[in-house]
Amino acid sequence: MNLPQLHYTSAAPGPDGSGFRFTAVSAALPTALLGEVEQLVGYEPPRDAPGRPTRDELAVFPVAFSHNALSDGSRLLCRTVYTGTDYSGRYGNFHAHAVRLPEDGSLPGGLLPIEAWESPSWTDRTPEERHPGPLTTLTPARRVDRAGLIRFCRARADRLEPFLADVRALLRTPDAPQLLVVERDSADTAHWIAVASAVLPRDRADRLTFTTYTRRPQLARQQIVGTLPDADFDLAGAAADHRYRVHDCAGGHSSPARREPDPWAAVAARVWLADRPELFAEAARTGHDAGFDAGLLAVLAARAGIALDATGRTAAARAAHEHTGADDTRWPPLLTTLAAGGTDRTPEEWTALAGLAEEFSRLADDTATAPLRGDLHDALDRATADPDSPLGPLLALLGLADALHADPATALPPLTARLTTTLLDGTAEDRGAVRTALAPHGTLTATVLDTLDQHAATDDPGRVCHALAELPDADLTGHPHLRMAREFGALTADGRLRPDRPALLDALLKAAGAEHQAEPSVLRAAFRLVQGDRPLRPLEAGTMLVRLPAAWHRAAGLDEVFIRAALDSAPDDREAPDLAKALLVHCASALAPRQRAALLLLELAGELTTGEAQPGFTERALAVRPQATPLEPGIEERLGTALADRLLAERQPPGELRALIHSGDEVLLRAYTERARGDGVGSALRRSPSYAAACFVAWHTASGADPRWERTRTELLSSVLKPVVRRMPAEDVDALLESLRRRGGGWAEAFGDWHRPGVLGRLGGRWRGRGGRAPGPAYGPGDIERPGEEHGR
Repeated sequence: MNLPQLHYTSAAPGPDGSGFRFTAVSAALPTALLGEVEQLVGYEPPRDAPGRPTRDELAVFPVAFSHNALSDGSRLLCRTVYTGTDYSGRYGNFHAHAVRLPEDGSLPGGLLPIEAWESPSWTDRTPEERHPGPLTTLTPARRVDRAGLIRFCRARADRLEPFLADVRALLRTPDAPQLLVVERDSADTAHWIAVASAVLPRDRADRLTFTTYTRRPQLARQQIVGTLPDADFDLAGAAADHRYRVHDCAGGHSSPARREPDPWAAVAARVWLADRPELFAEAARTGHDAGFDAGLLAVLAARAGIALDATGRTAAARAAHEHTGADDTRWPPLLTTLAAGGTDRTPEEWTALAGLAEEFSRLADDTATAPLRGDLHDALDRATADPDSPLGPLLALLGLADALHADPATALPPLTARLTTTLLDGTAEDRGAVRTALAPHGTLTATVLDTLDQHAATDDPGRVCHALAELPDADLTGHPHLRMAREFGALTADGRLRPDRPALLDALLKAAGAEHQAEPSVLRAAFRLVQGDRPLRPLEAGTMLVRLPAAWHRAAGLDEVFIRAALDSAPDDREAPDLAKALLVHCASALAPRQRAALLLLELAGELTTGEAQPGFTERALAVRPQATPLEPGIEERLGTALADRLLAERQPPGELRALIHSGDEVLLRAYTERARGDGVGSALRRSPSYAAACFVAWHTASGADPRWERTRTELLSSVLKPVVRRMPAEDVDALLESLRRRGGGWAEAFGDWHRPGVLGRLGGRWRGRGGRAPGPAYGPGDIERPGEEHGR
């Protein structure tokens, strides 16, 4: 390739004038560009340079080697050096030798611009030809060779990563700030430019603009600008200026670290320090992101065995995971480097490594992964100890442990507890995440199922049903409580409990398996599922009591539940007395004395209602009542109602009412009064003269025996019986009298006296004067019910 060249220096007077001027220019160089070029080839010596330097001092003056973009798209590569005196002997002269590169061309021999640094093809004297021919060859000086670059990078290791991050920004951001490199030797700046050129793709390196030295960096327009510490510029101020990125390697202020770390720069720095710069070219050949993809470079570095930091390892693992179709032979060295680690691993790295679990399991040997297993145990312990650590990464770690055959024994208990809690109490979204995460982890799934089974056995099994909904395919062999929970969920999928709870209990016990049905915890869990938050009804309790072997429900502690179903029953529950009778037989040993007494009263109330109670029932009720204190309100109401209804019957065993009268039991007497004043008795009185006669006899019984009874009977005679009798037709009154006559004992005469207006008080007083005995036998009213009402049910 022919490169037009030019020379610029201070020359003696000639056709083109004197002083600084172009002293030789190739004919092919457009004259229109000379004015632009002249602004790029000047030179100012450092401020602290000697004014009259010796030959040796001239040799250490900085060299301004620059690569510039011209307005027509072409480029100018120029070497400018200080030469001391000019033709007249005055100091301050310099000589610039430059070549023009076409827009789409490069240097002869395929050299990069920086590789022409100190080439012997450059000269510091003007040739004799006024129009020298184009330069056809450019001999590399090899002053910036690979070994020298490696030594340089290691000497500047602390500045390497931030410099590379800024180089990457130059190529990725159109308005990226200029890089100001401050060195005491322009040769060091050339090395920085060589480092930058080596990491760039070839076409980008060909167009990187730079200068190794300028005294006034604020006037420079290159992308990388070199200067000395004594520059005519506030370098400290520039370090804080967003227009510049200052890398001061001479002890001054550098720009602060970038806000966001650059993973590519971190990897690139390690590639340089490992003496593997050829990896940059390999990365660039992929054409992916112009070679600046951190993951790709990290993969290449890891395959080359270059130790990376956590950021680099993370990038490599992610990139490798995205390209899992790579040749298997290329995986082992990569996995070995990732497993070796070398710096603290971050949560992001663990997540990325977990993505390679399959590759680690298939392609890495135990020796290579030993360091990773050790780190993994520590990471699992830390993650499981932190209740706020994200669940996803934690499960990813467990998957990696499975792949590496690393025993996560210490992490399993806290992890299992956390997953179980999430399944039991988490949101639907959280539970779904656990389901997805558990799918590949058989060991963890088994421990979670064990824990859920324990919860179902000892806690609320209803909560476990929601958890199992997230594990529809789980093998529940050996987990009877979970099998019942799953069956319960299936049977109540519409959100409503089945009405037949005994049948539901049978279904759940069947689901648990015949070998587990007798286990107390299984029966308890089944019962809690069946019962839910509703109290057990006596009919259900009675059915279960009969169906379950006594040893089962006794061992499961259900006796107390059945007992409470009876004791807390409603006063109109038809099945409660039968349950009480069954409990007195099947659960006698589990009954406390008060409970037994209460059940006896409940049983007696049922017998009174059905008419099965044997004579003496009032005495029995009165004898047991003190042992049942405090008696449940439902049983007390039932007993009072049943006893009153029986005592208000037209025919009853003798002595029952007298037993109540003489007991003075306020509760039972009040129940008797309320029932006597009820609609049922009133209707029967109006309907049946014989019943009215029976009530007349009953309410005249034992006059004066007890103050409470005296108030009761007097009120009933006056407020219940008398209004009915006054409204009776004459024939009903006659029938009433006839019924009393059949009873004998003067009851008809007593009624006549009582029925006459104004004589009720005298009649009552007369009977009291006779010692409180009413004429005739004390038969009470018959068993009367309200129309359409079944008492005691």
